[in-house]
Amino acid sequence: MRTKKRLLLTNPLNMVVEKMYIRTTCTQCGNVDCHDVDVHVSETRTGPSIKHIEVTDSVSEEELARDVIRGLRPYVHNGIDVREICCIVKKYYGIVAAYCCDLVTRLKIELGMYCPDRRHLYFVVP
Repeated sequence: MRTKKRLLLTNPLNMVVEKMYIRTTCTQCGNVDCHDVDVHVSETRTGPSIKHIEVTDSVSEEELARDVIRGLRPYVHNGIDVREICCIVKKYYGIVAAYCCDLVTRLKIELGMYCPDRRHLYFVVP
């Protein structure tokens, strides 16, 4: 499993490393891929400055979604707030807010859930 806890890391040179996943489309085959990137930012007199960006891992969108859903499964309960899921996904998986809705949709399908009020998720009882 590729998931790891995401943190803002600060090194002695006053540089902050922001870890996140970004989504791109392959120019050759058209598949959507997710890249785990480290953005190294330092504070200057004029404001924050990006020093360099490093891609540490690349996975398919399907594989990333499967890993995240597998990791979230034990924490999902009847009536969980969608915002709570988004916060967990952003904090521990480094997935930006723009992709959270896609993951919540997949979570609903994979775990057999519905969202009648567009705010809370409930399990479908057969």
